[in-house]
Amino acid sequence: MHAQHDPIFSKVGFVCQEAEPNDTELAQMIDNIINQIFGPEGLKALVRPGDHVVIKTNIVCCWQGSRGEKGRGVISDPRIVRYLAEKIRGIIGYSNGADLKVVDACFSPDENASNVNNPVSFHWARLNRVPDNCVWPEDVCYDCDADGYLDGTSHAKLVNLDAIRDDGRDMHLIRLDNGREIPVCFPKFLRRKEDAADGGDYTDVFIGVPVFKNHGFVGCTGSLKLHYGFRSLNAYGDDTGRRGHSGMYSVSKNGTFGPEGAQLLNEYITAQHLVRSYDFVLMDCLTANRNGPCSPTGAVSITPDPDEKVDYILTHALLASKDPVAVDTVESTLGGYRYESIALNATASHNDVGISNAADIEVDGLERLARHRQRLLKMYGPEGKYPLSTSGNPILAKNLGPQYSVTLDSFTVEPDENGMHHVKYHVTPFETASEADVRRVDLVVFGAIRQSIMGEGLLEGEFTFRHEDYDCFNGAYVVGYVAAWDGMFNCVLSSTEFFIPPTGCKD
Repeated sequence: MHAQHDPIFSKVGFVCQEAEPNDTELAQMIDNIINQIFGPEGLKALVRPGDHVVIKTNIVCCWQGSRGEKGRGVISDPRIVRYLAEKIRGIIGYSNGADLKVVDACFSPDENASNVNNPVSFHWARLNRVPDNCVWPEDVCYDCDADGYLDGTSHAKLVNLDAIRDDGRDMHLIRLDNGREIPVCFPKFLRRKEDAADGGDYTDVFIGVPVFKNHGFVGCTGSLKLHYGFRSLNAYGDDTGRRGHSGMYSVSKNGTFGPEGAQLLNEYITAQHLVRSYDFVLMDCLTANRNGPCSPTGAVSITPDPDEKVDYILTHALLASKDPVAVDTVESTLGGYRYESIALNATASHNDVGISNAADIEVDGLERLARHRQRLLKMYGPEGKYPLSTSGNPILAKNLGPQYSVTLDSFTVEPDENGMHHVKYHVTPFETASEADVRRVDLVVFGAIRQSIMGEGLLEGEFTFRHEDYDCFNGAYVVGYVAAWDGMFNCVLSSTEFFIPPTGCKD
């Protein structure tokens, strides 16, 4: 067990509503979660005037779903992408070489990313407001008029990643921690400015907008899997491309694959992120695809019933982080999974792409995530729709809620001879619980985590501090809780607060 003052975590933002947000509420949710990650400066802390910015979205299988629900639970909600792009355009402007792209693979070599004859182009990606299979201005679209630019006011250029040929890609040989070397053919325009000595295109800020899905290949897909659209559709050099799928399809003669094949894909995706990962991830958790990535019987290129309903639930939430592994780790627990069972997250973490250890991740809002998960369980659990499915072999958590309580044993009103105050606590597992699974205990003062205890023996402990360390209001009481976190990012606050007066206070 060790204590850490002013701990530094991989921070994950989380916002949610009980009901489906309307367009105005969604914009407010996006603003809220951006501020959770970047503070009051918002995206200006990340993006500068004149920057080249790339937003990777997910429009694969945008034609899938029942009438009036095309793409719902499948593609990144265009309202999120458009609002985010407009905020970025407001910062970067149009001068000094400013550039804004929204990109994904369209399964065609056509440079027209919005070709109306391609059912997986940006033109067909939309949030239905008119209940039919057409694209109308009344829908919320990526590109209703098929002019090659994102609808709205951002004037972001839409790019089909499958139109980028070998002269627009660089080959990278990435060595993983297990010694395996993986050739990755990656779009050249994603290099950093300092690497573009030839005067070609580059990217200053790289943003991902993934969708919350179970996934038949990797168990739960988020920002890490979103990178797969950067892989060329066909082979280039030693990179076998998405059709080769890192050997997954050849694992067995009957066309199925097992954990060994899936791990090949996990390692390739990890290698992609080692070439370059996201600077910021804003995850669309407004829906959760229960048995993704597509419709129940559909595939990327074949759908027996074009109007088959996608198996999704409404979850009314957003996640965000500067750490792609951390946000995917939290996402997996929102799906009801033990995060340790998602091998892609573990592989990426082992190779220093990001953090997947619950003790090292802070979820904004303390109890908010756990309460929302219980709300989903109450709403969808009786129907068997939540937690999500075990396609892709994730392990469902035995208990979604916390299995322990937190009690303050004592706190000192008067400082000791060294001027220190002491707050003692203990964690009590429920009688029905086999273990509490506590990963970290925090000292929370005025809603902010000030100290943390991690390691072994977390069920009881003590925090020490000087009053002036946390005197946020200049001579006022220091008020707070003790909070314990488990492996599902449940946060339990102590049943009582501590109130420590300024030194010499007599009341």
